[in-house]
Amino acid sequence: MKKNFTTFLKWLPALLIFMISFYLSSQPIIQKMPSFPFADKIVHFICFGGLAFWVAFGCNISGFRLKEIILPSFIVSFYGIIDEIHQSFTPGRSSTVSDWIADTLGAILGSFAFFLLVKILKNWKNRKNPQ
Repeated sequence: MKKNFTTFLKWLPALLIFMISFYLSSQPIIQKMPSFPFADKIVHFICFGGLAFWVAFGCNISGFRLKEIILPSFIVSFYGIIDEIHQSFTPGRSSTVSDWIADTLGAILGSFAFFLLVKILKNWKNRKNPQ
């Protein structure tokens, strides 16, 4: 029972971001969006990068190999497709391949950032407490 609760807690940040993203995709207009060129692509990139970071945390894969970056990236990229389809049914919103590309690139960077952070923290811990 404790392991299931711990697993749930590890996935909680990603689940919350999934829910917030779905809610925002349901809104016809997003208030206070930046207005500089390509702002929407940057927002997609950052949001889906953050989501992938937390999905990687939830996946609890140890190591720093390519497959550890691919799984969270794939999950978030697939959600990006679902999100774009969902937006196409929301009045006032549109669905674009370029948004999905920004989602996917953000997902790859977010997954990479998580595993890079894990590697850095492991190296720091090993230096601090040599065995």
